[in-house]
Amino acid sequence: MTGQQAALTIASLLLVATMGVHSILGQKRLIRPILKQGTGVMQRPLARFILPFGWHLMSLFGLIIAAILLAWAWAPDQAQTIGLAMTGLVFIVSGIWDAFGSKGQHVGWPPLTLIGVISLAALFLG
Repeated sequence: MTGQQAALTIASLLLVATMGVHSILGQKRLIRPILKQGTGVMQRPLARFILPFGWHLMSLFGLIIAAILLAWAWAPDQAQTIGLAMTGLVFIVSGIWDAFGSKGQHVGWPPLTLIGVISLAALFLG
């Protein structure tokens, strides 16, 4: 194992752990209390959907980066493929989830979905 592989592996593992803590503790200590209060903008169903959706989507973005770091460490020739595949899948699924969860009201679902489609197209066109 080279120093670079070790550094990238450690960074990737720390990122996975951080995203797990972000998602789990953030849901417990931040998102739930805000939703429970149900005041202000949190009285709106769209806001009640978007807040946890966006919070956990951030964690998924971190997992994409972790996978790319790990690929750079151990399969650099496959890093682009892994990055594009994970980006495509996460963004397409997120876009569709957003469309259904927001009943099409959130303006973010079309670009999220399109980013995923374009990423997968780049993978297959490359």
